[in-house]
Amino acid sequence: MDKYKVKPKFYVINFDNPRKSHRCNPIAPEFMTDISDAYESAYTIMLNLNKTWIQKQGDFFVESPIILLAAIIWYLKIYQDGKYCTFPHAIEFLNRKYADIFPVLTSYPQLENYLSPFMDAWEGGAADQLQGQIASAKIPLSRMISPQLYWVMTGNDFTLDINNPNEPKILCVGNNPDRQNIYSAALGLYN
Repeated sequence: MDKYKVKPKFYVINFDNPRKSHRCNPIAPEFMTDISDAYESAYTIMLNLNKTWIQKQGDFFVESPIILLAAIIWYLKIYQDGKYCTFPHAIEFLNRKYADIFPVLTSYPQLENYLSPFMDAWEGGAADQLQGQIASAKIPLSRMISPQLYWVMTGNDFTLDINNPNEPKILCVGNNPDRQNIYSAALGLYN
């Protein structure tokens, strides 16, 4: 460690034992420059939760939840300067009634085109299609509703710019084989 100009700091992410974990927001608004960054986060989490979707990329019911989650993440980034831009806030927002969330999201011009398939289904009376689109996002993400995950993923003990020469970091990531499907999806956002 003495070889470094700036000594790296050591951080731990541990969802099993939040008392021994640092907290870090993997979708921190200051690291997103445009909606494609929100899409990348949504893509990562949804494909990590649904491994079979990797072969089905481009399918309507694969792309729809990714687009919806990306729109929510971007909304949280631009709303009140990103004050609520965390992954747990995105999950909680998604779980509101669609009659509550779509008017809010579409009130932002930069999200209108992103959400047009959902709005077309809603306004066209295709409630079953819309419910399917939304459920494709809600069901896998509901597996991540956990006080431990929420606590760790909403903090700002450190940022993910681990290679920053002015603030180098060493990140140790804990996993649990019994909860690997859930934790690996969340941990994918820290890569």
